[in-house]
Amino acid sequence: MDLDVLNLFAIAMGTLAVPILLFMASFMLWPSSLIKVYYWYWRRTLGLQVRYADCGGYRFCYSYRGKPGFRPSILMLHDFSAHKDTWLSMVKYLPRHLHLLCVDMPGHEGTTRTNVEDYSIQGQVKRIRQFVDTVRLNKKPFHLVGTSMGGNVAGVYAACYPSDLCSLTLICPAGLRNSCKTKFDNQMHELENSEYTLSIPLIPSTPEEMEDMLKLCSHVRFRVPQQILQGLVDVRIPHNDFYHEVFMEIMRENSKYALHEHMHLITMPLQVIWGKQDQVVDVSGGSVLAEAVPGCRVDLLENCGHSVVMERPRHTAKLILEFIISQQTRLHSRLELHANSLLQCTVGSGRLRLLLPFKHPELGIDLNNYSLNVLRVPDWSKYPYQMDNGDWGHRMTHPVTLNVGGHLYTTSIATLQRYPDSMLGAMFRGDFPTTRDTQGNYFIDRDGTLFRYILNFLRTSELTLPGDFMEMDLLRKEADFYQIEPLIQCLNDPKPLYPLDTFEQVVELSSTRKLSKYSNPVAVIITQLTITTKVHSLLEGISNNFTKWNKHMMDTRDCQVSFTFGPCDYHQEVSLRVHLMDYITKQGFTIRNTRVHHMSERANENTVEHHWTFCRLAYKVED
Repeated sequence: MDLDVLNLFAIAMGTLAVPILLFMASFMLWPSSLIKVYYWYWRRTLGLQVRYADCGGYRFCYSYRGKPGFRPSILMLHDFSAHKDTWLSMVKYLPRHLHLLCVDMPGHEGTTRTNVEDYSIQGQVKRIRQFVDTVRLNKKPFHLVGTSMGGNVAGVYAACYPSDLCSLTLICPAGLRNSCKTKFDNQMHELENSEYTLSIPLIPSTPEEMEDMLKLCSHVRFRVPQQILQGLVDVRIPHNDFYHEVFMEIMRENSKYALHEHMHLITMPLQVIWGKQDQVVDVSGGSVLAEAVPGCRVDLLENCGHSVVMERPRHTAKLILEFIISQQTRLHSRLELHANSLLQCTVGSGRLRLLLPFKHPELGIDLNNYSLNVLRVPDWSKYPYQMDNGDWGHRMTHPVTLNVGGHLYTTSIATLQRYPDSMLGAMFRGDFPTTRDTQGNYFIDRDGTLFRYILNFLRTSELTLPGDFMEMDLLRKEADFYQIEPLIQCLNDPKPLYPLDTFEQVVELSSTRKLSKYSNPVAVIITQLTITTKVHSLLEGISNNFTKWNKHMMDTRDCQVSFTFGPCDYHQEVSLRVHLMDYITKQGFTIRNTRVHHMSERANENTVEHHWTFCRLAYKVED
């Protein structure tokens, strides 16, 4: 008996020892293979798929996740001598329903290598445009992100093909003329004096040179084992001749300052993210871009070097996402302001006609790229009242029954449209087809039990789960299916986003419009715009900077300012609202959520309330 037990124990230990020994052998003898397996596993974990796009004999390699939706697609361009997997650490913190594409730059990794012409900045721009056309990414304006050399390419792309983009993020971009010299600039000066007999700092060929490059590019000191350094070198050595060819090309005069020469042509909203301790490209480049591009947003990161995506992936993802959302919100507000002045309505024919120009230079957008789904209007007489946004009040408050996987839920369309960019918001806006069961209820083939938590979140904007809740992974999948972005962030980010010595300052902006029920067309009785916050400096700034609307300022309290507009000047409320949102955003606040509420207070009037919540981070002050 004892001998049998010993044999079984020996077999079990041998079985465990084999994979351990294989791992150790790989780590010691073939670290480069281990690194490739690591990237493959990380891509698989994050849901990224690798694909190839062929165009006229030229092949692009890229990874992607998600499908085009309400948010713009995001295309990411990596740094010199890097590859598409550079972005994995940041992709981890982006919502899974966003459409993301990470492409290998011309000649890098899996993308075709051709000749020197393709490796200049202008040549890379042409190749990236070829990729965009091949995958049909520019069917709708997308968001472009580029870092270092990729930032140089992204900036020139934005200048050459502005209609392709809705916004742009540049992370420590190269290609600018800076008065301040960095450690890398000094090394390049020595390299030029030696007539390139010294090794290029960004093209290491030994583990020691790899370690020096990591120290140059990162302010955070990573402790990298010697075997991993050797593996990184082994991966790069076969490509070093190519990297040298590319480096010499992008350092030529026509490529070295390509972004600086094109930055005045950038017209779309621009965000610049830079590490304050960058030793490769000086952080003063952020000021250069801010002066050249009106409205440019610059985010400087403390204790961060050139490798922003690697050093601060979570914060970088948060900044990019906030920027995209804020630009979409601002665009919608400007479209509303412009539409208010151009909207004409013909009631007799039962059709609503939008007189919008195809292009509007003031807005800087092509309105052909945006659809307004309000063309067919039923007979007015069939409805008890109509709202000013083209919808009908009883449709918003009338109970709706959903059949979710056999479970019945009753709610209102207003609740289901709490987050307009979600799948439910689109479904009940008419953008998605709907299915009904035999009882006439809207049918959704998903987990009916978990929908309880989804619906409660739509009602309260708060996630409340039982203490013994054990189905978090399933709930994440449901939130991802319904594309409710705030809920996805709550589930993926249970830990506090901010240090303990900080807190969030909140600003509430509300627009209340009272409408006559029975006038035709709809008449506005009164409109009130209210700002509520405990940030007194913001209220003082509004009082001092918005004197043009002083005659409409009806109420000022310790934490509140209100403006009131009558039937003849209600359109000024929209103008004031757009300026207020812009002012609040410039004070460092970002939009957290929006909601719309419809009610009927009196027999002859209705009320529509729009709410926006803005937040910003502040530090606690000790008494």
